[in-house]
Amino acid sequence: MRKLVTIGLLALTLAAVAGCSSSSGDEGAGAGGTGGGGELSKEMAASSEGGSDDAATPGNLIDSSVPQVGPQVVKTAALRLAVERGEFDATIDEAGAITAGLGGFVVSSSASQGSERRLVRGTVVVRVPERSYDEAVEALRALGKVESRTESGQDVSQEYVDLGARIRQLQAVESQLLELLDRAGTVQAALSVQRQLSQIQLDLERARGRLQYLDDRIAFATISLEIHEAVVPAPAQDDGGFGVVEAWKKAANGFLAVVGWTFVVLATVAPIFLILALALLIARVAFGKRLPWPARRPA
Repeated sequence: MRKLVTIGLLALTLAAVAGCSSSSGDEGAGAGGTGGGGELSKEMAASSEGGSDDAATPGNLIDSSVPQVGPQVVKTAALRLAVERGEFDATIDEAGAITAGLGGFVVSSSASQGSERRLVRGTVVVRVPERSYDEAVEALRALGKVESRTESGQDVSQEYVDLGARIRQLQAVESQLLELLDRAGTVQAALSVQRQLSQIQLDLERARGRLQYLDDRIAFATISLEIHEAVVPAPAQDDGGFGVVEAWKKAANGFLAVVGWTFVVLATVAPIFLILALALLIARVAFGKRLPWPARRPA
């Protein structure tokens, strides 16, 4: 009788934990898991003959202790720098050297050409160890004139602690399921346990992957550096302070405009005079006499 009670407690524990593990978003899987747990309870109660008297109970299935962790912050920064003409390539190389010297690495780099068909602007993204973040920002700022600067820190401490607790829970459930799988007396009971075990292991890998991603983001800060060469303004021409050169340019442009419009007017009026002269000639021939020309008024 004691063995049957112990097996029943194990089955109930399995069903309860399977329902908790389905909270990652798959309701269908959670419902199936609970049903499998009830089926497993019947199979284990009916088929197990040699259960151990010191089986686990729901109270000691999961270790409720939570380790203390400090603030977990993801640091990022963005800098926009202006460098002198012809210094773009050297600045990019120096930014990479600074990053490597601090134990970091370049994530990506891009550049584009200017009007002179050479690289004059671009962006480089680097990652440096969190302990060297402040030093890296200061060193990169010194590469040119800072036009803009943005820094941010995302606190992921709560998610970090939640993931650690979830991983410990899933590991405990995995160990319990593996024990039940070894003790399954029928094929149906073994398949039911295997279905639950597969879902638990999938959730465990997802939680581990997310925690590893957060560890990487916390351990290495990300700095985005936008660099461009400063545009040098053209020097103003000295014309004695009276604008003589500019005045001559405007006068020449005005003269050319007047000449141009004069030719346009003449080209427009010339056909009219030709038509009038032709009409006068035809009239003289038709009437056989000389038409008097308009008399000129004395001056």
